[in-house]
Amino acid sequence: MADKLSKEEIKKIFDSFDTNGNGKLSYSEIENTVLRTYPQFNNKKKVIMRAYKEADASKSGYIEIGEFGLLLDSLNHFYELYEIFQKIDIDNDGRINFDDFKKGRKVLKLTEFSDAELKKEFEKIDLNNGGLILFDEFCEYAVKRNLVKQVH
Repeated sequence: MADKLSKEEIKKIFDSFDTNGNGKLSYSEIENTVLRTYPQFNNKKKVIMRAYKEADASKSGYIEIGEFGLLLDSLNHFYELYEIFQKIDIDNDGRINFDDFKKGRKVLKLTEFSDAELKKEFEKIDLNNGGLILFDEFCEYAVKRNLVKQVH
């Protein structure tokens, strides 16, 4: 997405996010602008937060112009991952339990896994050992497997 935009276009979009004009974007500015401008992100604040954390390479708590292209790309990438996550989260509670995971094995391209292998894979993804896969855990897994490109 961002790699297809010129520097001038990126700066113009950045300025539309920078509501206080200080040359850096807070999470609040990003969230407000994304939700106002892109209605498909409603009810997907997890996506916005994940993209914000990914793009904050300096760990300053702000997105600066040099990080903004990564923010735009990350919003797109994590939106796609969230769409996959929702296909697997059958009861739509924002978490994937093992039954959801088994039913979603086709979406994840894990059809060759036995139930025992699938359980091991589930446990590898469940980083906090809570018995459920949260969106952040799913993202870690999906990035390692390059899942977006496999599914599309």
